[in-house]
Amino acid sequence: MSLDSVFWVPPCKASVIAKPDVCVVGGGAAGLAVAVGAARAGLEVLLVEKYGFCGGATVAGLSGTICGLYSSGDHPRQIIFGFAGEFYDLMARRGGVRAPVQFGRTMLVPHESLVWKEVADCLLRESDVRVLYHTHFLHAFQEDGGVHTLVIQAKEGQVAIQPKAVVDASGDAEVVHSLGGETTLGKNGVVQTPTMVFRMGDVDMAIFLKLDPREIDRMVVQAHESGSYDLPRHHVYMFPMPNGHEVLCNMTRITRPDGSIPVGTSSDDMTFAEMEGRVQARRYATFLCDRVPGFGHAYMAETGMQVGIRQTRSIKGKMRLSNDDVLHARKVQGGASFSAWPIEDHGADGLKISYLKDDTYDIPFETLIPVSGSNLLVAGRCMSAEHEALASARVTAQCFGMGYAAGAACGLLVNERARAQELTGVQVSEWMRKQGLKTAGER
Repeated sequence: MSLDSVFWVPPCKASVIAKPDVCVVGGGAAGLAVAVGAARAGLEVLLVEKYGFCGGATVAGLSGTICGLYSSGDHPRQIIFGFAGEFYDLMARRGGVRAPVQFGRTMLVPHESLVWKEVADCLLRESDVRVLYHTHFLHAFQEDGGVHTLVIQAKEGQVAIQPKAVVDASGDAEVVHSLGGETTLGKNGVVQTPTMVFRMGDVDMAIFLKLDPREIDRMVVQAHESGSYDLPRHHVYMFPMPNGHEVLCNMTRITRPDGSIPVGTSSDDMTFAEMEGRVQARRYATFLCDRVPGFGHAYMAETGMQVGIRQTRSIKGKMRLSNDDVLHARKVQGGASFSAWPIEDHGADGLKISYLKDDTYDIPFETLIPVSGSNLLVAGRCMSAEHEALASARVTAQCFGMGYAAGAACGLLVNERARAQELTGVQVSEWMRKQGLKTAGER
C-alpha cells in the first residue's frame, strides 16, 4: 500500500487480561502442538487464534491432507509418530481420515476439516489450555531483551497479555516482525504461489478411483491449449475424501496478470488472490464436470474460507535449514522433527518436485530460535529455512513435530530460566524425555 501521509494513532490503555507461562500466537498445526506440549510440561498456556477454530491453512485453506507422515520409496511406511501420530490416531477413531493415498514416491492422508477442529478442541480442553478464538495479534513489546507484553485485538477491544515465554506460530512470523526481528521473504522476495482449494461433491467414486492422475494432467493441458478453458496449472492434485462421495481438488495457481506472485502479508495481494482463486476454482470445476469421467453429475461443494498460503516470512534463526540439508538427507542430534517429504516448490512457471531417495533429513531445533528475544521461539512455516528447503519442511506432520518440541522447550525457558538463544536441540530432546513427551520418532 502506498502512503501519501501519516496519521498518528493516539496512544490508548490496554488492560492486562492474563499473565500465563506461555502465550502461543496462531492455532495451526504448529500452534496447536505448541500449546498441548507446553501444557503437558506443566505450564499455564494461552493460545491466541484469529479464526473460530484451530487448523490454520490445513482447515481454513482447505488443504485437507496430513502430509509428511510417510517415508519415500517403493513401499512407503509411516515413520512420523509422536504428537503427529497421536493426532492422526485420534482423527482415525472419529472416522475423520481416509486410508493413505499415494503421492508420487510417498503417501498422504486426506482428512475431514470438521473432525480436525473437533480433535483440536478436545486436546486443548483436556490440556487445560486457555483459548481465545476470534482474537488477532497486534504488537509485541520488549523489555530487558525479551518479550514483555503482547497487545491483541479481542472482541472486547485491545487488551494485553504478559507471558513468561512466547511462541510465534502465526505462519507469518508476526511476533518476530513486530519486534523488528530479521526475516527473509521467499527467494529474493519471490514466494511460492497461493492456491484456492475446493471440493467437488456427488462424484462417482468408483470411476474416479480408477483414473490415472497423469491422464487428468494431460486432459488439463489439452483443454487449456485448445482454448476451451483457462487452466493455468497443469500438474493437479485430487484426493478422495473420507465421506466417500467428495473429492478434494488442489488445482489452481494464482498469479497476477503480470506474472508476479501475491504475497500473504499484503492485504491488496490477499484480496486479489481470494477473488482470482474463486474464479479459477469455478473454471476447474466446470472443466471437471464437462470432461472428466465420474464428474458428470458433480458440483462444487465449497472453496477454502481463505486462499491457501504456502510461504511468507521466514525468521533468521540460530541455524538455517538449507537446500543441501534436505537433498543430502543430513542428520543432526536433537532434531525437532525429521522428514521424507519432497521439496514441493510451486512457482509461477510451474511445479518442481525433488524427492529424497529412500531417506530422511532432520529439522534442527535451532531453526526455531530467533537470533534475538530471550523468551521467544517460533514453530511452523516461519522457521529459519532456505526457500526450497521450506517447500519440504512446511507440511503438517513436521509442523506438529516442531510445535510439540517448541512447547516442551518453553519449560526450559520458564522453569529453568534458560535463554532461548542458548538452547540446543539435544538439551530440548533430553528435557522432553524427562517430561514424558514423545519426540517425532517415538510411538
